[in-house]
Amino acid sequence: MNYKVLHEKFERRKQWLVFEKEEVVRRLLVRYKARIISKTDIMDLVNDDQLSYPHIYCCITIDDPVVLAKIFNAKERADFQWERDDNERRGAVYKHKDEEHRRYKQLIIDEQEGRRLDIILESQDGIHVTRFLTRSMCEQVGSYILAHVGGAQFTGRIPRALWASDWTDEEIKLGFRLYLESLDEFNKL
Repeated sequence: MNYKVLHEKFERRKQWLVFEKEEVVRRLLVRYKARIISKTDIMDLVNDDQLSYPHIYCCITIDDPVVLAKIFNAKERADFQWERDDNERRGAVYKHKDEEHRRYKQLIIDEQEGRRLDIILESQDGIHVTRFLTRSMCEQVGSYILAHVGGAQFTGRIPRALWASDWTDEEIKLGFRLYLESLDEFNKL
């Protein structure tokens, strides 16, 4: 991959590569036939150390089997199959104290076994997606989101103070390379 060429293309198009948070949500909903869920449905988010819970503005789930079959790669599908086989082998039965906890336990199992993918979006500036999580393994969806949220970060629209505080300069450079790859993968350049 020629990163110099990708960087030059980025520099020419960067003003069109910055998306506001509502547009990111719209594109995810349309592309993946997804739906919005409440952040309270994902009970462990309040303890997440990667995102700021008060700044989580949208949670999206992809659970259409046809869509999931298209977005997971062979390794991801194999990992999900291993999880299903392991849960079946162990005869996993999970206790729950009420209906809300039963639904949450099922959400976790469905994520682990590849029947759903949850996306959590954070906005610390109220305008752009400042961070995101995909709760399930899916390179394609992570790359697609990065192609739509990296522009605000790498053009300086999101102040450095709102980036993950523990990122080293080397990790930032790697992140920019991944962003360029994502733009190329989804023909955004």
